[in-house]
Amino acid sequence: MLTTSLAAVAYWLAATLFLLGVTELLLWWLLRRFASPLFWPVSLAAAAAAGGASYALLGGTAAAAATPAVIIALLAVMARFVVKGRQATAIMMLAPAFLVVSLLVVYPFFFEFRLAFANLNLYSISKWLQTGELGFVGFDQFVRVFTTSPLQTATFWELLARTCLWTAINLVFHVGIGLGLALLLNRPLKGKGFYRTLLVLPWAMPQVVAVLAWRGEFHPQFGFVNQLFSMLGLSAVNWWSDPTAVFLSCCIVNIWLGIPFMMIVFLGGLQSIPGSYYEAASIDGASKLTQFFQITVPMLKPTVVPSITLGTIWTFNNINVIYLMTGQDGGNEYADILVSALYKSAFTYSRYSFSAAFALVIFAILLAFTLVLMRLTRGTESATA
Repeated sequence: MLTTSLAAVAYWLAATLFLLGVTELLLWWLLRRFASPLFWPVSLAAAAAAGGASYALLGGTAAAAATPAVIIALLAVMARFVVKGRQATAIMMLAPAFLVVSLLVVYPFFFEFRLAFANLNLYSISKWLQTGELGFVGFDQFVRVFTTSPLQTATFWELLARTCLWTAINLVFHVGIGLGLALLLNRPLKGKGFYRTLLVLPWAMPQVVAVLAWRGEFHPQFGFVNQLFSMLGLSAVNWWSDPTAVFLSCCIVNIWLGIPFMMIVFLGGLQSIPGSYYEAASIDGASKLTQFFQITVPMLKPTVVPSITLGTIWTFNNINVIYLMTGQDGGNEYADILVSALYKSAFTYSRYSFSAAFALVIFAILLAFTLVLMRLTRGTESATA
């Protein structure tokens, strides 16, 4: 079994390297010989050869044959009429990375888009593997995303509301506590390096290890949290089954994990602010509070806005904490958010086309939020613009 697996890995690695080599050779010809009388015959022959190879290796479908042929034809047109030999070296150096990104990101994205308009699930996947045909059901999967439950009981709108609440709670504490700690560490302080190292440990620790350790601390019977409650005379909380407690425990863990990142980012932004601004403000009689709102906040804007945008996207898409804290694959639905429901829909309930449509809806929500946030805050502008 191990020998077979290693042989398969070696085969695909060799095939990938061969593909990269052929791509570089073809690009060299297209970019360097764009004016040659043999340009179009060689380009058409390369397109036909690539289409035939793809047809033979990838299942013998029309799409498999057409895709590489069309790509090579487009490259030939671009090389002949647009590039015309300019920046040939730079394009050839970028081509391998572009090809890998296309294979790992662009192609899966378009395949997911196609999958969202099919009806692929556990019952129809064998037919697709045999015939390669996905079929077409229109927007049925998108309608089901909004009208049926991705899980067993929780609806899309319930999951969306919980996701927004989850994101808002985490982001408020990440930004608030992270900024507060950054302000403290930016002042003269003995042992600053020790405190900085201590505070960054939650972020440096492997997330799976940290979350599973926290899950043990929230054990209803033996966990440290309930033991502490017992010492204080408080009643124990069933952190694993009570709906509110499950969600609250996930928030606590994710807040603990996310504060160090915001602290480091804000600390870097604070250290980039020239001290002369504060000296001039002090001479003019400005208080510490006035300096904070009139100097620190505006100068931190180029740091804060991208950090909040990234923090929102990461928190919105954070499946690790929810997945591990609620009992992994099965678990309960009390703390599920959109992305954890998406994961379970695809890999627990095997609703592949439904999950593809669900993923595109989540992508659209995040894209719209990012565009609106950047527009409202003018996050791409500098503080002195």
